[in-house]
Amino acid sequence: MSAYRAAARRGCDRRSRRRYSPYLASLFLLALAGCEAGANYPQTTFRPVSGFGDALNDVFYNTFGWTMGILVVVTVLVIVASFRFRDRPGAKEPSQIHGNTKLEIAWTIIPAIIVVFMGIPTVKTIFDTQREPPEDALRVEVIGHQWWWEFRYPEYGIVTANEMWVPTGRPVSLAMRSADVIHSFWIPRIGGKRDVNPLPRRREGEPPHHDNYLLFTVREPGRYLGQCAEYCGEAHAVMRMTVNAAEPAEFDAWVQRMLAGGVQTTGLPPARDPAAGAMVVNEAQVPNQQTGQPAVPAVTPAQVAGVAPSPVQQPQIGQMLAPTGVGTPFRAPAPPEVLQEEGKRFFRSATCVACHAIAGTPAAGQVGPNLTMLGARPWIAAGARDMGEENLVAWIRDPQSIKPGALMPGTTRGGGGFAPTGLSEQEVRAVAAYLLSLK
Repeated sequence: MSAYRAAARRGCDRRSRRRYSPYLASLFLLALAGCEAGANYPQTTFRPVSGFGDALNDVFYNTFGWTMGILVVVTVLVIVASFRFRDRPGAKEPSQIHGNTKLEIAWTIIPAIIVVFMGIPTVKTIFDTQREPPEDALRVEVIGHQWWWEFRYPEYGIVTANEMWVPTGRPVSLAMRSADVIHSFWIPRIGGKRDVNPLPRRREGEPPHHDNYLLFTVREPGRYLGQCAEYCGEAHAVMRMTVNAAEPAEFDAWVQRMLAGGVQTTGLPPARDPAAGAMVVNEAQVPNQQTGQPAVPAVTPAQVAGVAPSPVQQPQIGQMLAPTGVGTPFRAPAPPEVLQEEGKRFFRSATCVACHAIAGTPAAGQVGPNLTMLGARPWIAAGARDMGEENLVAWIRDPQSIKPGALMPGTTRGGGGFAPTGLSEQEVRAVAAYLLSLK
């Protein structure tokens, strides 16, 4: 009977192995796929581009190595004990012991030694990454908002949003704080996370005492993606940022473009604002007046629309009156330069300037993101959508439909305590064209 039971058990074991073999093979293949060499994971921490990232990886690999060694030793001991001391038919009761001094000393000393080997590199890395920045470090103030990032460069007087530029080979020191709730700044390929905490108001000129700091030096040019890593409200998942690491010469060129406002000269004359009865001056035109070049006649609203002046009614941008005076008007597309110039005028006359700033223009709002060189950025609204005309038009028209909780008002829906902008579809497209021209 015992021989029959043994044979049946062996047959059952073989069937079990055949049953679970496909599942084990699938798990093995999935594990291999997750470890694909050379794959492009833009937010991986295993391909750092800074000394700070290298130091964190060294700590991780050191800790991981020791923990995997412990796992292997414990697993082997459990398997050996399970087979060697398993219950057998007719086996005697094993001898009972009550403590082993040598064994107890060993399993106390060995873990303590392992903790020392893991702890010393960790503490050393903490002190290395918290050291004072060198004198030549680029200092950047990082301010977290719901739900976007603000970057200030005190050395250059530059403010930008959601896109930080740094030079390669030069230390960068970040001083981070929040304007509202707790955020967490994280660029995986550059280094670890840092909490961005709200601070109490301080007097003008008083140095910050509670900012969090981050010091790193990027060695490889490239665009590195990051995001807020602390839940901060309903649009937390759409609070991304990029770090553009450029060669020093390219970084200096970016600084000069930002200081100039990223304004592209269209060659158009000043546009007249009929409501204000005054000229809306394009700063790019001022040098021509200083050199005494002949002035160009001002653009009339009819020229913007592409039709002859009418004493009765002036069409909106790109709109032509129907020849018979009835029916649906034909909307002729306005030239890009004209559309951009009109968009600039609408931007300055609407509520946009109350929140946003653009270098080189009268727009100096501090509530929303700085829009200088917006057209050169990869995203709209901190990663809500890719930069493009239709996406930008949709954002200006109704921000809340794209980014829930957005504090920016749309054309028909208010936001952030502001009333709706009331811009028409043609005006929205003109503003979008103007913003896209800022490169």
